[in-house]
Amino acid sequence: MTSGNATLLNRTLQSIAECELPSTFLGIFVIENGLDGTCAEACGRRYGTLNVRYQFSPGMDKCHAFSVAIQELPDKSLIVFSDDNIRFGSQTLMAYQRASQKNSERFFGGPFGCDYEQEPIPWIIPYLPLSAVGWNPDPETLDPQSDRFAAFNWAAFGRDLKRFGGFGPGIESKSLTRDPGYHQEMRNRMRAAGMVGQYVPGGKVYHFVPSNQCSVAWTVQRARRSGIYRGVARREQTIPEIGLHHWSNSVRLLASTAMKWLSSPIPASRIHFRAQYRQQCSLGYFIGFRQLPTESARRAA
Repeated sequence: MTSGNATLLNRTLQSIAECELPSTFLGIFVIENGLDGTCAEACGRRYGTLNVRYQFSPGMDKCHAFSVAIQELPDKSLIVFSDDNIRFGSQTLMAYQRASQKNSERFFGGPFGCDYEQEPIPWIIPYLPLSAVGWNPDPETLDPQSDRFAAFNWAAFGRDLKRFGGFGPGIESKSLTRDPGYHQEMRNRMRAAGMVGQYVPGGKVYHFVPSNQCSVAWTVQRARRSGIYRGVARREQTIPEIGLHHWSNSVRLLASTAMKWLSSPIPASRIHFRAQYRQQCSLGYFIGFRQLPTESARRAA
C-alpha cells in the first residue's frame, strides 16, 4: 500500500528484487490510494525479474482498496502485507514460505527493525511507539496469542482473507481501541474463528523512520493519540473501573500540568518533556472517552 511516496516505494521494490524468492512467488501487487496516481511510473520500472502489478484506487479509503485487490488474488496464495516504507531482508519471503507450507491454517507475522533517517535521542526511545523502535521478541518466550504483528509485516492466505469478509467498509471504525485498525480487526476475526497466529523469526523487515517521526515534538503529539485510543477502550468497562481510570488520569493531568509549568524555563529538559508527554496522554484519554468514536478517530488522525 502506498500513497504518493514513489521514492520510498522504489526502495521497497528494490529490496524485494534483491531477496531470495520462493519458487511459488507470483509477484507484487502495489495498491496506491489517494487523489492521484503518482507511483505508476515507479511500478513501471524493471526490478530484476519481479512481476509488479499496479492498481490505483481514488480516495483515501484503504479498506476498500485492499478489498478490491484481494478479490483478484488466488485463494491459495499467501499474501504478505507490506508498506512503501519497508525494506525486506534477503530471506524474509523464504521464511514466510517455509512457515506457511507447514501450517496452512494459520496467519503469520515477523519481527522488524528500524532504518532511521536520523538516530533518535536515546532517552526518548522508551516513549516511542513500537513502529519507531522495532520488535524482535524471543520465540521461546513469546505468547502465540499475543498478537503484536505489525500492519506492514504479516501474512495470510487469500482464501482466509476472503472468508472473513476482507477489509470491508467500516472495518476501521470498529477498531478504534487498537492501532492500526483494519489489520488488527481482520486478525481478531481469524482468532475468533479458532485460527492461531504464528511468529516467523526469519520474516524480518526494516521500517523506515523519518527524523520528524521520532522527535520530541512528534512523540508528545503521538501521546495524545495513544490516550484517545485508551479513552475509547475504557468506554466499555464497568462503572467502578471507569471511575478508577477517571481518577488516576485526573491526578496525572493535574500533576503533569503543574510540572510542565514549573519546568517551562528549561523547555529542552527531560523533565519538561515527561510533563508534556503525561499531560497529553491524559488529555487524550478524556477526549477519547467523551467523544463519539468517529470524532475520536478524526482527532487521533
